[in-house]
Amino acid sequence: MGLRRFLYLTPYFAPHTQVGALRPLKFARHLPTHGWQPVVVCDLWPSDAVDLGMCAHVPPATPVLRTYSKRAAPTWRALRSRQDPIALAPPPRRVPWHERLLPAWLLEQAELVPLGEHSPDMAHAERAAWDALDQYPECEAVVVNADPFAASLVGARVAHAAGLPLVQDFRDIWAPCDLRRPRRLGPIRWLEDALERACIEPAAHVLVNTETSLADYRAFYPDVPAARFSLLRNAFDRELTGHGHHGGFDRFTLLHLGNFSRFRVADPLVELLGQLVARGVPRGAVQIATTGPFGTRALQRATDLGVADAIVRVPAVPYPATGPLMEAADVLVYVAEPGARQRIASKLYDYLGSPRPILSVSDNPESAELLERCGGGVQAGVSDIDTLATFVLGEFQAGRQRQIERRLVGLSACDAAGRLATVLASVVAGRMVPDS
Repeated sequence: MGLRRFLYLTPYFAPHTQVGALRPLKFARHLPTHGWQPVVVCDLWPSDAVDLGMCAHVPPATPVLRTYSKRAAPTWRALRSRQDPIALAPPPRRVPWHERLLPAWLLEQAELVPLGEHSPDMAHAERAAWDALDQYPECEAVVVNADPFAASLVGARVAHAAGLPLVQDFRDIWAPCDLRRPRRLGPIRWLEDALERACIEPAAHVLVNTETSLADYRAFYPDVPAARFSLLRNAFDRELTGHGHHGGFDRFTLLHLGNFSRFRVADPLVELLGQLVARGVPRGAVQIATTGPFGTRALQRATDLGVADAIVRVPAVPYPATGPLMEAADVLVYVAEPGARQRIASKLYDYLGSPRPILSVSDNPESAELLERCGGGVQAGVSDIDTLATFVLGEFQAGRQRQIERRLVGLSACDAAGRLATVLASVVAGRMVPDS
């Protein structure tokens, strides 16, 4: 018997390098093992960061229709005609509409722009979804990977009109977001609440990726059956990230993958370096390597403490090559937003799939419990520099590139795909989704 199919609306998908593309890619890679195959409808803009090599990790039999927006198909044709196989950050060939029309200060406050930059593509995306269903009429459900949350509205409309069960996979928090909700103006908060409800009420099931956000969603919608919401964590995929080679670091290295932001800052890492020097670690013996910008304020503080030379920017690598980069380090560093408790970034799950110790700088009790359960790491709050320094000092004294054996039951991409397959089978049959 062949694989069962569903329509998968996911604006971000390979060759995107955005975090939002990784969760659906991992599902697409492992769902066939569990009897399901997505029919992917995705987007692609000329200004998107891409890695054409990511497409090699999509199963060849998976239908991928790059038709979500008007830009997608011509952008894909242009990318495939390039001579270089990888373009991690192609130069923008067209300034997006929202950057032309909206002031810079507003662009930096995403919570003030309901549905964001993808909202003008909703009508086109809906037509693309119908075209996909015409081409693959055997699809048994509609699944949306969100954000962008505009896709959730598209999925709700298409699923209702087609008479198919709808699964909303919220990889991020929408209306009840503890970071953005307080920053939304009253009318925008009301609008966001109404839009999210329009996506949740018709859904057969809603997936969220942390236990905290699951509890928050159930509390936010007391009139919606609690069983309609369930947990589907992010996951690691060693087969996906284990490609390439890294030459190694010449000293004890704490590696941070990715960027810092207005919510997530590097300041605790600078204070950590200062503490290590104060505890007798020779200057230059330990460094922090980051693949993204460190932040002006943090760099100034590092200069004041005399540890700026211990902060290095290393080139970003394609996502499939992050495994060797992580193994070249001595400690993997995860930094969360101060006070945030709803999110656990997919980066932490990639770290868990690596054999290196993990230092988590976070106030989130759930990620602390996850680290404790898996082993080989420690978490301390963003202001608990003593605990951070004690852990790193112990690792430094234990030697370089220490191997960690972790308890990782249920955290692989194959496990996550199996959970999604269970959800799909249940909603298609009209049954209650079993607890995760």
